[in-house]
Amino acid sequence: FSARDSHQSPSTIDLGVARMAARRSSLMPLLLLAACACGLLRWLPGTSFVQPPVARSLTQEDVAKLATAGALFVPQAAGARLPDEFVAFAPIVDVLPILPIFFLLLAFLWQASVGFR
Repeated sequence: FSARDSHQSPSTIDLGVARMAARRSSLMPLLLLAACACGLLRWLPGTSFVQPPVARSLTQEDVAKLATAGALFVPQAAGARLPDEFVAFAPIVDVLPILPIFFLLLAFLWQASVGFR
């Protein structure tokens, strides 16, 4: 509660909490109705924007193209290494791609600590 709420009587505070709880519970039927509507729309035929992919088998030509692309691009990726000046920082460079995941987890931890306000 804020300093503004500290001068209110306990019964006034209880009424405010009860109104908030009632308001929050009144949204549940709407959410349930929306979920059911989305589920029904999902199963109606022809309403989807994206059609399921047509199964097709790979031809010899497709396999040859994939093999050629792999032979052209994989050696450069396998041979990539840091310049000599930065080899000492290789362990840090190995960890850098997962840092955004840690920031995302930190955001969830922060919100959990403040009660998802």
